[in-house]
Amino acid sequence: MPTKAEPSQIRYKRMGSREKRRLRRFANFLSVTAIAGILMLILLWKLMVFTTPVGHTAVEWHRFNLDGEGNSEGPLGEGVHVIWPWDELYIYDARLQTFDQVYEVVTADGLHVEITMTFRWRAVRRNIVELNTNVGPNYLQTLLVPVVGSVAREVISRYEAEKLYSVERDDIQEEIYNRVILPDYDNGIGKRQTANTTSDLVIMEDTLIKRVRLPAQLQSAIEQKLEQAQLVQGYRFRVERERLESTRKEVEAYGVRRFQEIVSPAISESYLRWRGIEATLELSKSPNAKVIVIGNSETGLPLILDTGSQNLAMPSQGELAPLPDFEPLFSETMKPSGGGDGTVFTQDPSDTNAAIETGDVQDPQASSDGAEKK
Repeated sequence: MPTKAEPSQIRYKRMGSREKRRLRRFANFLSVTAIAGILMLILLWKLMVFTTPVGHTAVEWHRFNLDGEGNSEGPLGEGVHVIWPWDELYIYDARLQTFDQVYEVVTADGLHVEITMTFRWRAVRRNIVELNTNVGPNYLQTLLVPVVGSVAREVISRYEAEKLYSVERDDIQEEIYNRVILPDYDNGIGKRQTANTTSDLVIMEDTLIKRVRLPAQLQSAIEQKLEQAQLVQGYRFRVERERLESTRKEVEAYGVRRFQEIVSPAISESYLRWRGIEATLELSKSPNAKVIVIGNSETGLPLILDTGSQNLAMPSQGELAPLPDFEPLFSETMKPSGGGDGTVFTQDPSDTNAAIETGDVQDPQASSDGAEKK
């Protein structure tokens, strides 16, 4: 069973051969036109479609002035803009910008100094058409760099070179800024915080001296001067340290003197004997080789602490007592007697028949003679 034909197909079958040829020609024309339009759009896309980034503004310039109101239109906002291929679109950055420029200046003392100026600015959005018409997109090199350089040379010529790296550096920077935005000079540069009301093209935020490069010989002389100044300061600190150390020692000596004045009356013979016993016990516990010399007093303490045979006077206030003469403390009974084998004997005060071995005699001849006598 044959399918039911569509109305368009029925009309096409009813057409004559001439009408069918015309219809095919028209369809071909539409296809070619569409393909050509697509190709033209692809080729002219970069000339017709533009995107204004965030923080930017744009000015559209018409090649043909058809309405008589001017060839420039703006400012245009952010986003996509479609223009005719024969027109132009200029995009400007309306955000805060910064730039570094090196200038060679002459100071008041005739030195040629190289400085690096950093200045920050922003383009006035509401006056962007005038900026584009009168100055152009390269307004940084056309307007800002020459103006800042001229003012910087004028201001620095009234100062000496050392002022550029001293505390007066901020004053020089502020003076340069005030001269750049001075209303007497109609250069299109305004001061900060006037972007909504000013008729200027650019708002200058600040001008900063980033780097100062002095002549090599002058820079070397300044570094040597600063180095010597630091050395002098170092010697001053040393002198002050020694003075404080002298004061410390004086206070310490006064404290020792007061200690002796307070403690000396309280030192008794029994206290010294007790300390001597402790010293003898500690010495006997030592693992090192040693020679112990026992005194000839009744206490039998070490000779240096034996106060039984001599009256040791304590130092008086403000002076040190002389060292006592310990030679009389050695009695005849403590004089060493030679043994035949080179051993030296000393007599015990409590027992005349006992002997204590305290050392050896180093003379080998005396040792052999003693052996024969024994």
